[in-house]
Amino acid sequence: MKLVVIAEDDPDTGRLIGQALEERLGVRTEHVTNGALVIDALAAAPPDLLILDVSLPGLNGVDVFDLVRASGHCADVPVLFVTAAPERAQMAIERRGVCEVLTKPFDLAALVARVDLLLAKVAAV
Repeated sequence: MKLVVIAEDDPDTGRLIGQALEERLGVRTEHVTNGALVIDALAAAPPDLLILDVSLPGLNGVDVFDLVRASGHCADVPVLFVTAAPERAQMAIERRGVCEVLTKPFDLAALVARVDLLLAKVAAV
C-alpha cells in the first residue's frame, strides 16, 4: 500500500486530506504538524509522496524540502506543496524542482486528482 505523508499544521485540514486520500485512492496516510516531525516520519518510513505546507511551525516547508532533497534515502520522493503562499513555493520550484504546487484554499477533488497523478508517475518509474 502506498504511503503519503501529509505535513500540515492545521489538524482539521490534515485530517480532511488524509481521509479523502485514504477513501478515494486507498493509500495509507500519516499526518504530521511541524517540520521536525516530517523529518522523523521520513526517517521511519520513506513515503511514496510528501504533501508539504510551506508555513509549518519550526522548520518551514521550504527548509524541510531542502533537507529531504539532501537526504540520501528520500531525495527522489515527489513533493506536492499545498500552500496559501504559492510565491514561496514557486521559488522552491525554480531553484529545486518541486513536482507540484496547489494553492489554498483548494478543491478537495482537485487535490485527490493531483495526488493520484503523482502516485501514478511514481509507479511508472
